[in-house]
Amino acid sequence: MEQQEPNANLFDSIAKSKCLLGIALDDGDGDGQPSTSPPSTAERFFNKVWQKQPALFAADIPLRKFQLAMDWDDVADLIHHSHEDTASPPLFFQEGRPIADPEAAYGCSPFAAYLDGCSVIVNHADHHHSKIAGLCDELQLTFPHVYANSYLTPPRSSAVKSHSDDRDVLVIQVLGRKNWKVYKTVPVSFPFANEQVGKEGRPPVSREVLDGGICFDGKVSLEPGHVLYMPRGFVHEASTDSDEPSFHITIAIATHDWCMSTVMTEMVRERLNECIEYRIPLSIGAGAYQGGMIDKDLESSIGNQLAGAKDVLLGITASDLERALRNKYQLHNSVANAHRCKLDSRKRKAAGDGEVVGPSAASTLSLDSSLRRSTDEERTSVQLQEGRLRGLTVREETMRSLMSVLSRMKSEDLPRSTVRNLRNFYEIDPADQQDLVCEFTLLCFARCCVELGGLAVVHMNE
Repeated sequence: MEQQEPNANLFDSIAKSKCLLGIALDDGDGDGQPSTSPPSTAERFFNKVWQKQPALFAADIPLRKFQLAMDWDDVADLIHHSHEDTASPPLFFQEGRPIADPEAAYGCSPFAAYLDGCSVIVNHADHHHSKIAGLCDELQLTFPHVYANSYLTPPRSSAVKSHSDDRDVLVIQVLGRKNWKVYKTVPVSFPFANEQVGKEGRPPVSREVLDGGICFDGKVSLEPGHVLYMPRGFVHEASTDSDEPSFHITIAIATHDWCMSTVMTEMVRERLNECIEYRIPLSIGAGAYQGGMIDKDLESSIGNQLAGAKDVLLGITASDLERALRNKYQLHNSVANAHRCKLDSRKRKAAGDGEVVGPSAASTLSLDSSLRRSTDEERTSVQLQEGRLRGLTVREETMRSLMSVLSRMKSEDLPRSTVRNLRNFYEIDPADQQDLVCEFTLLCFARCCVELGGLAVVHMNE
């Protein structure tokens, strides 16, 4: 068992965990084979790995120590809470393609989307779950500011296509397993947002990148407790190929926002905006001529302004840059803390008196909740949103099993069951090599059925 320093912060402990894969910079040919060097330290990470190469750490011990222990009930609470946030609802992707109209397809329900084979992405997940908020707070003992996005992917599926990011990331595998490919060829070094590839509205990943080889000499399977560091600009993709879903947290370190060109541009603009002459638009003739010579008076005016701007640029000191960065970090952290602090007192909701069907009752369900068939009166009491259908769209691989569960639950001889035990009420199709009805699928199915009135929650006093 690996020993962790008693006073080490979380990132120190991650970096000192066993480095499973990584190319040490002094290895010569960099063949991507597992490292035989001693366990990484935080200092070695920043000197030799940071912003240079991907690396994979086995960090289950420090993650447990810092209490990042989430189960599928936590995941359900996370995506439900984000669903209630109309300003930043979860995103749904199916085999790399975004769902254009989630309201029409699923009534915006993340549980209904998951049942249809969608991945569910929650941006700023640290605003929606206290454990993820605490994780970000711990990592900010090392990094100036971080935030978290979460990715829930069904079995045998993928969330997004191969792409690059404009930030450094730490991918923390929490539940299930996921296979990753990280490509060696970087299309744009240290890209900004408009230079990312493979994302909607951006250029696709080029054949040169896809044919340029894969880091670690093949795909890497992340298991719970693994942490994959990915530098800004590396193209990557991920998918599940087992009978279980995957849930991972991507810690975003917004390095594109901390670089010299960004900070200098913001400082120069701020100082020029203090002078009224730089707020006035250039002469209406500037840029309007068709290949002719620029007007001498206009050229002189622009030249004078450029000389003034140069003086502003030369007047910026290292202390000015440090102060601007500190203010930027403090602003981001104060906004994040305002959201994270609200989570401390948030508990899993309890259904109100008599609420056994409908959205409020569904939001209380966990894997250990008990269910029964609903009465006709309870079913008709559920008022659906306009345009929302009472049925579900379920991926083909699980449809027969889930319909069998619902049929059994509505029968006279099966009055109640916990959500977890619903898997005992269907037979696996012999034609299927794997059973894709996992515990989280059952939880999503139960929540949707209770929300639509097909099943009812059993209260303690029933």
